[in-house]
Amino acid sequence: MAERCIQIRGAQINNLKSLDVDVPRGRVVVFVGVSGSGKSSLVFDTIAAEAGFQLTETFPPFTRNRLPKWARPEVDRIDGLSPTVVIDQRRIGGNARSTVGTITDAWAPRTSASRTTSPSTTRRACARPAPASARSWRVP
Repeated sequence: MAERCIQIRGAQINNLKSLDVDVPRGRVVVFVGVSGSGKSSLVFDTIAAEAGFQLTETFPPFTRNRLPKWARPEVDRIDGLSPTVVIDQRRIGGNARSTVGTITDAWAPRTSASRTTSPSTTRRACARPAPASARSWRVP
C-alpha cells in the first residue's frame, strides 16, 4: 500500500525554484534549514495557503466574503491536502508567554485534572521529612 502524503510539484514561491516534495501525512514533520532556505515559504505560503483556499471554497459565498482571503500559491500541482488550521508565527497577545496552548485552552484539561484529583501520598526517596509542626496539620 502506498504511503499517504502531500505531493507538491513545481513550487515557485519566494526563493523556492520549481521545488518537488512529498510530505508524509499522519506524522510529525519538521522543516529545518538555514535562514532564507524557504522553510516558511514552503509551509505557510504554499501548503497552508492552498489548504486555506480549498477550505474557504467549501463555504457559501455569504460566509466566504467574511473569511480571510487566501491567494493560491504558485505551484504546478498540490495533491493530498486536508482542511487545516493555520497558526501564524506572530506572538499571540501582549504576553511573551502566550502560546497556542494558552490561547486555545488546550492546557485546560490538565489544570482541571490537577484540581479534581488528590495529590499522590507516596514519598520520594530524596524528600526531606516534614517538620513536626507541619506533620500535625491536615487538610479537611
